[in-house]
Amino acid sequence: MAARYPRKYCREKEYEELFNNFEHLFCSSFWGFEIGPGWFEHIADFLVKFDRHMKDKQYNPEDFKIMQIKNKFGSLRIYLAGSDFYINSLIAETEANARDCCIICGKKALGSIGIYTQMCEEHIKEF
Repeated sequence: MAARYPRKYCREKEYEELFNNFEHLFCSSFWGFEIGPGWFEHIADFLVKFDRHMKDKQYNPEDFKIMQIKNKFGSLRIYLAGSDFYINSLIAETEANARDCCIICGKKALGSIGIYTQMCEEHIKEF
């Protein structure tokens, strides 16, 4: 990920910390966050709410594991093994919030570059 995004936006350490803090929510075959640094806040918010929901409902963590978090055709996608209505709503909300944000810096996106990614005016110019 570091090679594709400008160094000043690199958040690899933050993503690693996020994973380490919520490792119990991820399946053993989780490959990592396949998204840009601009969507970090959305993912962090999602994980906090997801973890709280799991604890409130006293769900077995093995029944609800995060399989993948990635950028697919310019949109954030979160895939889980197992879900309920609240979790589905939380995923939909998180994906919708990220839809309007630059994948590099998190600012308001102007639109997508082809079908691959959302970018703000500054990063569209750089691209």
